[in-house]
This record gives sequence, C-alpha cells and structure tokens, in this order.
Amino acid sequence: MAGHERFFPAGGGKLGELIRNFDWSQTSIGPLSNWPHSLRTVTEMLLLSPVPIVLLWGQDGIMIYNDAYSGFAGARHPELLGSRVREGWGEIADFNDNVMRVGLGGGTLAYRDHELTLHRHGKPEPVWMDLDYSPVLDESGAPAGVIAIVVETTARVLAERRVRESERKLRALVEASSDVIYQLTPDWSAMLKLEGRSFLRSTGEPDPHWQDAYLLPEDHEEIGADIREAIAQKRPYQREHRVRQADGSIGWTFSRAVPIFDEAGEITEWFGAASDVTERRRTHEHLRLVVNELNHRVKNTLAMVQAIAMRTFREDEALGSAQKQFAARLVALASANDLLTGERWAGASLEAAILQAVEPHQPDAARRILSGPDLRISPKTALALSLAMHELCTNAVKYGAWSNDQGVVTIDWRETQCDGLPTLSIVWTERAGPPVAPPARRGFGSRLIERGLAGELGGTVAMRFEPEGLVCEVEAPLTIVADE
Repeated sequence: MAGHERFFPAGGGKLGELIRNFDWSQTSIGPLSNWPHSLRTVTEMLLLSPVPIVLLWGQDGIMIYNDAYSGFAGARHPELLGSRVREGWGEIADFNDNVMRVGLGGGTLAYRDHELTLHRHGKPEPVWMDLDYSPVLDESGAPAGVIAIVVETTARVLAERRVRESERKLRALVEASSDVIYQLTPDWSAMLKLEGRSFLRSTGEPDPHWQDAYLLPEDHEEIGADIREAIAQKRPYQREHRVRQADGSIGWTFSRAVPIFDEAGEITEWFGAASDVTERRRTHEHLRLVVNELNHRVKNTLAMVQAIAMRTFREDEALGSAQKQFAARLVALASANDLLTGERWAGASLEAAILQAVEPHQPDAARRILSGPDLRISPKTALALSLAMHELCTNAVKYGAWSNDQGVVTIDWRETQCDGLPTLSIVWTERAGPPVAPPARRGFGSRLIERGLAGELGGTVAMRFEPEGLVCEVEAPLTIVADE
C-alpha cells in the first residue's frame, strides 16, 4: 500500500490494522484507494466507538466492524471481515435480508432483547441482543449501506429469567403454604406487604402503623425489644406472641423474619412468615388447666388418705411411729407428683427428682453431694426413685450420716454399659456418720428400696452396710428408666 492509503483508517485498534491490510479488491466495494468519502468517514467513526458496531456496505452488505464487535462475533472473527452479511451469518440470512432491504430503502429498525440462534462457537446457541439499524448515505444522498449497533443482552436476559423462575417457584411455595407472608422495611418502620391467609388482615401497601393494627399495646415494648436486637445484630427474628386476627379477635402466632442484604452487607428489607398457633395455644392452656386440676385432686386424695390413716393409727397409740412414717411417705409421693405436674407428666430431670427428695431432709448442700449428668427419666421412674430416696434419707437422719453433725451423703449417677446395653448406675454413699452394722431384720423401708425400686426400674438394687456407712447401688436399663 502506497501514499496516504497507509494511514487509512487512522488507528482503530486491531480491526484498524486488519482493515488496512485486508485485500478489499476481492470484494464488491473495491480497494481502499477507491473508497468514497462517506465510506471512509463511517469506517473511522465505528472504529473509534467502544460499542459493538458493524457496517453493511452495498447491496451485498460487506461487513466492516470494530474491536468490540469482534468479541461479539466469537470464533467467526476474523473471517467475517469483508464477507457478505447473508453468507457470514448464514443461519440468520433471512433476518439480515430484511435488514438490508429496509436499510437500503432508507428505513430504520430497532429490536430490544431480540432472540436469534447464532453459530459463534461451533454450535448453535440462543443469543439475545439490542439491535439498532440505520441507513448510511453516500455522496449523492442515497442509502449506500446500513450501520448496526449491536449490544448483546444474553447475560441479563438469562439472569432475569432465572430471577423470574425463582420468583415463580417462591410464589408457588408461598401459595402452597398456609403461613402468613410479610415484608418489612430495614428498620421495621413500615410493613411493605402482608398476605394474611384469612388469619391476619392482608395489605399490599406500605403500612407505617402495622404494630397498632396487628399487635396488642401491652405487647409493643417486649416485641419491640426483640426486633431492635435482631436489627442491631443483623440476625433472624423469631417470637411467639399475640396478634389481632382478621376478624378482630385475639390469636397467637409464631413469627420468624430473616434480613435481606445488599452487596455491602446492609439490610435492604426483611422477609418473614408467621404461623397460626392459636389452636395449639388454646389446647396447651386447656391441658395446663386439666393437669393442674388433676394435681389438685391427687393432693386432695392423698390428704384424705393421710387423714384416714391418722384416725386409724390414733386408735392404737403403739402405732404412732408408724403413722408418722406413713405420713412422711405420702408427703414424698405428693412432692414427686408436684415435680411431674411441673413437667406436665412428660418425665422429669433425674437431678431434680433426687434433689427434691433429699433437700427437705438435709438442707445443707455441703452434706449432700450430688454428681452426674442431667438425664431425663420417665414419670414411673421419678415416682419410684422419689419414694426410695425418701426412705434412704429417713434412715440417714435417724441412724446414718445425717444423725450427727459431720456425716455426708454422696449420690453419684452415670451412664454405663451392661451386656452392651446403656445402663443407669446410681450410688448412695454415707460417710463420717456413726458406725454401721447390718440390721437384724429388714424393715418396710429396706424392702421398698431393694424390691420395690428394683421391680419398678427393671434392674437391681444392692444395699451394703459397711462400717463407714451405708452404700446403696442401683443399676437399671437406661431405655426402661427413660421410657415414657
């Protein structure tokens, strides 16, 4: 190339270099030296643009484009340069035929997110684009070519489709759920939207007075404190509380909301769900009343039994001691009943059952040492263990470690293995009391401990009257002890 042709087009990056070195004489627009001023001008203009632009010149639509467009062309670049557009993009020849017909006729075309199937990487793939086509006039003022601005929107379109699909699935999940769904501003100052599912009043507009609409005035401060803490710590909020239902009555809900964050880690909104737990709360309250009434009746029954016993024993003064023991055992049974009532007869803590039985007999914690894991035991086990502990305590107060000022009782329990099965082991050990000798005969208390407790627990009970103090060892299958 000679003369000033070496400097056309000026610059233009890699495509400028390719255009300068391309043999345009093999195309219908001829060598660079013969290009009209209009063609030169539009070529230099498109080469300087950062936007993908392609020029389709003449009836053949000879392609001249810039670096940005070469990225869009993919593997078809650089063969597209200087080719006929209908052949270069053969898979959309009909589309480009219409482009050339309209453009060379002086018309324009514009497409937004237009889908075409292109072979840019050796296989057909769907592509979405914003396309703007305008005619380019020659020196006579007639359309001589078509310039196209091509902006690929595939990534955005697919991302929006994924978002819409996610929203569709979320909407389906929401519709399938019976829960109330709600959205709140970052600071919870306004309820953006609430779908009440006939449980709460629905709202589709931001409501800054939502607390007055859904919460009871006396609950505002307590619920508000939880909300402020969740906002400050940027963690999910959850709480069971009272609400005003859609019909104006008072109900209960379990509500949970999670914060939605932006890229900077700031909360943009809260998304929550609330379940109607009104019936569960009513059932729970009814059950509580029933249990309390049952406990009251059991206590009355025990009191009647105690009164009958006192009247019966009073007739024989020699039975006064037996009457006291019987009354104490009834009190121990009532205490165990109180423990189970507090647990709604769903079992009890082993440590709590032992402590409740022991504490009335020895309030000094230094002289009653309890040690072991906090296990759950069945109501049956709790009752049997409370009575047995009462007998051991009574014996310790009368004859054993608690009959003086120095004696100590240690109660240890742990989980062990016996024949490959989990086993509960409880050891009662008395030390520093008066010397101990085996009794000449076993009384009711000893039989209650050795036979009754072993039978109730399905295990073994061994009592050893060592000189240093009584040792009582209990072993029972843990599955039976914890069984409801």
